[in-house]
Amino acid sequence: MVDGNCGARSGRRGVTLVELLVVIAIIGILIALLLPAVQAARETGRRAQCSSNLRQIALAALAYHDALSTFPPGLHQRDFGSAPRYRGTSLFVFLMPYMEQGNVVSRWDYAEPLSNTVGGTNAPSALVMPTLICPSDLIDENPVLDGGRYFGMTSYGGNGGTRSSYPDFATADGIFHTTGPGSLPSPNQKPVRMSLVRDGASFTLFFGERDHLDPKFETFAAVGWTDSLQKLGAWAAIGGKRRIADVTMSGYSPINYKLPFDYQHRGAAVPPANSKSAFSYYEDLRVCAWGSKHPGGANFVLVDGSARFIADGIALVTLRALSTRAGQEPADY
Repeated sequence: MVDGNCGARSGRRGVTLVELLVVIAIIGILIALLLPAVQAARETGRRAQCSSNLRQIALAALAYHDALSTFPPGLHQRDFGSAPRYRGTSLFVFLMPYMEQGNVVSRWDYAEPLSNTVGGTNAPSALVMPTLICPSDLIDENPVLDGGRYFGMTSYGGNGGTRSSYPDFATADGIFHTTGPGSLPSPNQKPVRMSLVRDGASFTLFFGERDHLDPKFETFAAVGWTDSLQKLGAWAAIGGKRRIADVTMSGYSPINYKLPFDYQHRGAAVPPANSKSAFSYYEDLRVCAWGSKHPGGANFVLVDGSARFIADGIALVTLRALSTRAGQEPADY
């Protein structure tokens, strides 16, 4: 007697290895197609969060102006006569009460700024504020250890005009610059008032982003010709006259400017960078540069409080026109 189910069972066929590999390949292709879309969606969210951060900073600066009739100094410096000779208070410290960080400034020592670095990672200067960090920015260490002191980092800076570093050559034609007895390029510079923004609040940069990643630049930091970009951007910006570079950028170089050569190929640069002093030209270009990890440009906020994404292909002359507060240049971006 023959079992009627036997033939049915013998007619079944298992999945072959080739078919399994085809299915795996199709799944791999689908994942490969989906991954860029997922990454793009995540970057869109990070860019939106970054823009929101900048708007909050701008609102704090506008509230400061409402209260004191000026914008905060970029860095109010005093000459202490001993190393570090120039020590001061940065624009972000002045903005703390308007960013729900009044507890920080309630214990801030304005008379001796260096005392704010006492306490290691618990020092006032070491505070890490999410509002001051772009989620796309690549910062290896935050707070960063620099010169035996800890500093909280920021991805943002104020508009320092057409040139913000080296301070001796700074233009002080933007919104934020050094003030007080130790200010540069001129002593006793004053903070900027809204009435001095004669190019219009809708056509003048207020705050923007800094990109902390530049592998070729880091090859010069490795040999001691400059400091790592990973240590640039301390919101407290206390010691030394060059610390204005921590909290301001400018139109001196294109958006997303990166060093075009590494230490090994420094002699091929035009002009050559065969010495530390010669390299300072390129150092200033990089330190002044706005930039971000958002594809194609960087987030900014204008003096009127409106946020803009500006492409890194913007003409340098236009970027510089947006950087001045009273240059009377056309700035159609």
